[in-house]
Amino acid sequence: MNITITGNLGSGKSSVAKILKEKGYEYSSTGNVFRQLAMEKGLSVEEFNKQVNEAAGRGDHSVDKMIDDTTTRIGEERDKVVFDSRLAWHFAPKSFKVFIITDIDEASRRVFHDSLRANSETYESQDACRKALINRQKLETVRYKEVYDIDYYDMGNYNLVIESTNASPDEIAQEILDKMTDYQDGVFEKIMELNPSSIKRTGLADVRQSGMVEVSEKCGVFTLTAGRDRLDEAVARGDKFVSVSVSVSEEDGEDSFMNFANMVR
Repeated sequence: MNITITGNLGSGKSSVAKILKEKGYEYSSTGNVFRQLAMEKGLSVEEFNKQVNEAAGRGDHSVDKMIDDTTTRIGEERDKVVFDSRLAWHFAPKSFKVFIITDIDEASRRVFHDSLRANSETYESQDACRKALINRQKLETVRYKEVYDIDYYDMGNYNLVIESTNASPDEIAQEILDKMTDYQDGVFEKIMELNPSSIKRTGLADVRQSGMVEVSEKCGVFTLTAGRDRLDEAVARGDKFVSVSVSVSEEDGEDSFMNFANMVR
C-alpha cells in the first residue's frame, strides 16, 4: 500500500518520508516529479521553474496539472511508494493518508533555526517566522480552495493525523507503519494521535470521565476535556502517542486554520 504524507509547515514530514524510504518504500516528492518534467523538456530545473512561474502569473496551471497527473499515475501503477507532497493524498486516493501536525511555536523554532543553519536571513526572529508560517498556512487554504476546490486543512481528509511536537521522525515513521497495519485490518478508518505531554490540562478534566481522551482545540493548542485517567496512564507508560477525540466549538473554530470537525473515529 502507498503512503501519502503531508502536514503543516515545520512538521518534519520530509524527514519522516525519507525514513520510510530507508525502510523499503520508493520515495516520490513533488520536487522529484518537477525535475523529471524539466528533464523531459530538455531544460534545467531553474529554466523550467522560470517558465512555470511566468505561466502561473498568466493563470496557466498546466504544469501543476502535469505534476498532479504524474502523482495519480504513480499511485495507480506502483505499490509501496511514500509520497512527500502537499496534495498527493488528493491525487492518490487509495493511499494511507497521513497529516503531521506540530505546535506552531515548535514549528517556527524548527523553521527559524533551519534557516540560520542554511545562512538564510529570511526571518528576522522566531516570532517573525511564526507570523509568516501562520500567514502562509492561511494563504494555502485559499489557494488550494481556488485551484482544486479542496480544504487542505480539513483533517477529515486523512486516515491518520499525528503530532510531531514531542516525537522524533523515527518514532513517527514507525507509528505510521503500525497504524497503517491497523487500518488495513479494519481497526479504524480515521484516527488522531497527539503527544500526551503536549495536551494542556484544566480543572474540567476532573469533572468528566470518558472511555478515551477528549480534547478541545483553539489556535493549535489542545486542552483536555475528558479522559484524564486514560491520559495519566499514557504519560506513566511513557507513550509517545495517545488516540484522541477532538471537539471544536464554533467560537474556537474561528481561531484555527485547521478544521477538526470531520475528524471522527
